[in-house]
Amino acid sequence: MNSVVKMLIGLLVAILGVYWYVVGSIFGWRPAGLTPAQTLGIVFVGTFGAFLVMFGLLVAWIEYEDIKWEMKEKQMAKEAAAKKRKKRKKKRK
Repeated sequence: MNSVVKMLIGLLVAILGVYWYVVGSIFGWRPAGLTPAQTLGIVFVGTFGAFLVMFGLLVAWIEYEDIKWEMKEKQMAKEAAAKKRKKRKKKRK
C-alpha cells in the first residue's frame, strides 16, 4: 500500500475517534448508560496500573542491558590494557 493511502486511512480513523466523543457528548448518546467521555475515563483508570507495570519493566530491562554492556566494556578495557602491557614488556626485552 502506498504511504499516502496509509496516512489518509490513519487520519480518517483519528477523525472517526474524535467524532465518536464529540457526537456522544453533543447528542447525549449513552451506550451502557455512560457518555463516551466517561467510558474513556474508565478505560484509562482500568489500564493505568498495567501501563505502570509494563513501563517499569521496560525501564528495568533497559537499565539491566546497560549494566551488562558496562560490565562488558570494563572487561574489554582490562583485556586491552593487559595486551598493551604485554607489548611493552616485549619491547623492553
